[in-house]
Amino acid sequence: MSAVVRAAASIAAISALLLAPEVNAQPTTAPAQPAPTAPQAAPAAAPLRIAILDTQKVLRETEEGMRIEANLRKLFDSKQADILNKQKSLTQEFEDLQKEEKKKGKTDAALEKKKSEFEQKYQAYQQAAVEFQKEFARKQNELYNPMLQKVGAIVKGIAQTDGFDIVIDKQAAIHFRRDLDITERVIQAYNAGEGGGKGAPKPQPKKAPEKAPAPKK
Repeated sequence: MSAVVRAAASIAAISALLLAPEVNAQPTTAPAQPAPTAPQAAPAAAPLRIAILDTQKVLRETEEGMRIEANLRKLFDSKQADILNKQKSLTQEFEDLQKEEKKKGKTDAALEKKKSEFEQKYQAYQQAAVEFQKEFARKQNELYNPMLQKVGAIVKGIAQTDGFDIVIDKQAAIHFRRDLDITERVIQAYNAGEGGGKGAPKPQPKKAPEKAPAPKK
């Protein structure tokens, strides 16, 4: 945060010379003008207070983050394994085709057919891999975005309480002092229910105002 220095220009008034009568009197001189004062220096800007947050660690190590990761594994581990098995199979098939072509020294009709079939299988694999990545990213955002909003509320509260001007993600920091890291505080606050997470205290219903006792007759 940079300080803005405002400079104001001042105009000095010049008083006229007063001439006295020429009766054994010396002409009066103009009153002494006050020396111009140097403009006051602007107060030095307070140094920025910066905090560091490891967002990925928060997502991994909070209780809700671990539940989300477990759900993602349950939904996508089998699909990911299937994609990896297809990749491995196609890699082996490609190597076999290369060996066969090298052994024959030329391409025949049978080998051309195998190449064409391989190309079709490879294109199907690529499409399946892209669809898997899209589906995974969509579900990941669906599950993590509400959590990130809660984390943001906690970070904002800590920054306001401790007077931090900026909170930087650890991935963007080349070097920082360990005492500037607020990651553990955010994890503890999240697990305690701050920011709307699990365990947040529920608002108590307002009690109806007690009726005033009826006046005695």
